[in-house]
Amino acid sequence: MKPADPTALELLRRDFPLPEGGMTEAELLNWLADRVDEALRLRPEYLMSLCYTLDLNEQEVQQALGSPAADTPPHRALARLLYERQCRRVATKRAIRPRPLTDPNAW
Repeated sequence: MKPADPTALELLRRDFPLPEGGMTEAELLNWLADRVDEALRLRPEYLMSLCYTLDLNEQEVQQALGSPAADTPPHRALARLLYERQCRRVATKRAIRPRPLTDPNAW
């Protein structure tokens, strides 16, 4: 079993009350799918806002939510999109290091 990316786990913890400690990808996706299913039923506006904030691809989200012929249930497809987006974010942060600001008046 492949462990979930620990940095992606920390990013997901900002938006979801993930259990402490490490998880495998399968455990994370199952846990996250349950939370997404709950959010779809009880707080869909929050979930869609989160998808927008995390910059998920709108077409992929629509496909995950709107295709009755899909092999994967919507909550599982959306959980995977959320995890994959955070993994891409981690990869970008590791690959691109901004130069330190030298201007004392810079933010």
